[in-house]
Amino acid sequence: HNGADAIYSIDNMTTILASMENSLLMVESTRNGWKIHERLKNCNQICIATDPQNTDRAYCGSFDAGLWKTDDGGQTWDKTALTISNANVTSVSVSPIEKGEGGFNRLFVGTEPSAIYASSDGGQTWNKVEGINKLNSSSTWSFPPRPWTNHVRWIEPDANKEEYIFVAIEAGALIK
Repeated sequence: HNGADAIYSIDNMTTILASMENSLLMVESTRNGWKIHERLKNCNQICIATDPQNTDRAYCGSFDAGLWKTDDGGQTWDKTALTISNANVTSVSVSPIEKGEGGFNRLFVGTEPSAIYASSDGGQTWNKVEGINKLNSSSTWSFPPRPWTNHVRWIEPDANKEEYIFVAIEAGALIK
């Protein structure tokens, strides 16, 4: 689940955000080499995404501590207003083309159990994306290590057509 996904380049300096098992690493290039900073310690980070409209904004989803955001390229992190009872964040993605409010692009979050939430204001308010759980195949979705559940593994907003997203459910479905 973990890996580097957010890379910034400002004034010829590069920042890489990498979600690890128990922390988020912020790796910064400097004139003297690289500096590594550990953030969000003891959270089970699953996913990370940047907002192409606002290069200092990134989101980090954790399995046990909700959705976090940064507005300073990873220096500091705050929890978002996303509260979902009995659900864990398993996927986060920002649309490259759908503009939202306040200088943010449309944000999507996937959870376990499988559900998708969207925000057009940088994570201040949320709407559940209806329909995925009404698919006939939804009763057969399961995640082998925990067969009683399933989760949204990946969300990919369409880069050419607004209001279209592709969703991978682990395990059992690829949804458009």
